[in-house]
Amino acid sequence: MSEITGGELLLRCLHAEGIQYVNAITDGTYMMVIEAIERLGDELGIKLIVPRHEAAAAHACDAYTRVTGEPAVVMACAGPGAANLLAGLMCAQAEGSPVIAITTTRRSDMSDSYIHQGGMQVSHHLDIFRPAVKWNGKVDHWARIPDMIRQAFRMATSGRPGPTHVLIPEDIISQKGDEGSVDIWTPEKYRVTAKIPADPALIRQAAEMLIDAELVNIHCGNGAERAGASNEVLQLAEYLGCPVTATIRARGIIPDTHALSFHPTCMSRIVANSQADLVLAVGTRLGELNMWGKPPMFGEPGKQKLIQIDTEPTHIGLNKPTDIPLVGDARCILSQLTEAVKALTGKRPPHEKIAELRMIQDEWQKELDGLVADTQQKPMLTGQILTACNDFFGEDAVFVMDGGNTTLWDIHYHIARQQRSVIYSMNYGHLGTGLPYAIGAKLALPDRHVYCVTGDSAFGFNMQELETAVRNNLPVIIIVAVDGAYGMEKSAQLRQFGREADWFGHDHAPVRYDQLANAMGCHGEYVETGDDVRPALERAVQSGKPAVIHAVVDPDANVDPPGNWLWAAARSGKME
Repeated sequence: MSEITGGELLLRCLHAEGIQYVNAITDGTYMMVIEAIERLGDELGIKLIVPRHEAAAAHACDAYTRVTGEPAVVMACAGPGAANLLAGLMCAQAEGSPVIAITTTRRSDMSDSYIHQGGMQVSHHLDIFRPAVKWNGKVDHWARIPDMIRQAFRMATSGRPGPTHVLIPEDIISQKGDEGSVDIWTPEKYRVTAKIPADPALIRQAAEMLIDAELVNIHCGNGAERAGASNEVLQLAEYLGCPVTATIRARGIIPDTHALSFHPTCMSRIVANSQADLVLAVGTRLGELNMWGKPPMFGEPGKQKLIQIDTEPTHIGLNKPTDIPLVGDARCILSQLTEAVKALTGKRPPHEKIAELRMIQDEWQKELDGLVADTQQKPMLTGQILTACNDFFGEDAVFVMDGGNTTLWDIHYHIARQQRSVIYSMNYGHLGTGLPYAIGAKLALPDRHVYCVTGDSAFGFNMQELETAVRNNLPVIIIVAVDGAYGMEKSAQLRQFGREADWFGHDHAPVRYDQLANAMGCHGEYVETGDDVRPALERAVQSGKPAVIHAVVDPDANVDPPGNWLWAAARSGKME
């Protein structure tokens, strides 16, 4: 048999996993991986995507996993490259994204064991990465590359998904070995790839509890989205005639326009959560932004029953006592539940509570619509950007949110129409993810529109990735809501001190982001009113390039956006 480098062996392992992209900045410590991609990339269907910053590469992988449900791979070099990667992996960990990170060290005789002797770009990688990932390990021998890659994918995709990390010295990547001496296995040969159902006895109990309840509320988190459970949620909800609510992370699990869907930042959602005598929690831990599943957002544990669906057993009863735990794949379990419910009762009409919830939400929507009615207002409101995007983009468009107060406008005004169509760093709140997320989503879904509405502060973190989008022909559209400041910090300052203060450091120097985009080879637009947005979107799409629309928004209105009270309440744990 022929001899191959560790770099080629690694690439063939990734090919067996179905990986299409390796996101990495080219570096000498893994030159043999890059050489293998150059030589075998077309044959194996693997392409190298080179970003301008490693954190952005990890963010792109994070988004790729969210819209596909499949793992993604990022690489970084010894020392500084690996350090840059950490922020992206911490974000992926918070969001439950199966990102496999591969970093290099210097050659084995320059490993972290000898860091005290002053080696260049040598650091304690395993120790540094361990808190940011589900699992990590080091390859100490050429022949163990397949074993360690399998373990990284096994751990990344099991239970609650999350990032993993493999450390490989550069000499092992460059070393040659007998290709016939190692085995490369496809996923179904070594890890669970089938969807895991729940215990049938527990399904029967849960079905009986569902039909006996006075008011059921199906509340979905990102586990429902990861499972792709939209149709199953909808079928069960329509059969029971019950309201469906979702975390902000699971927007689109059923369309916002559906009669049984209630918006996560509307009081209708809180009424549904708190007044239901039974909550079916699908893929959510009921964390901080759900106020831990406790009153006043949810009902009293002694009075409100909980059926909890989760792939991760340790999430059961984590924040709220659970009456029936259903461990397994959300999509599979919801199908089981629907069949069991159908066997016990006929289809029910919408619960009488639905009309009340709809009235609450309609009044809320009327107020939101009134705020953005004057489309000639100058400067515009951020919500007017979203209303124009809702009208312009089709149902299959992928929407990315980024920023602080900008995301509150995004959440309130964007209409989510499909699962896996809304991407946001909800659990980590990481600024700067918007453009890299858009790039990752566009890599995964090249035939669908991908657009991002971001604040100017957030955009500043990774705007260098416009060049990455140009170089890889990824025509994403970025709308930058420009108020010239860290708007959410202004809000916090006003709440804390009751005044503004020059020393707070929240204001930016003026920047024309459309001109910056033009300089980087993108299409640029400058808009000042809501009426200007749609024509700018049309020209952006027609350009066929990555595009940046600089949208001047009202800085005063941006200090206290819709839903700011709810955000503050959830963060403080006090809802008055």
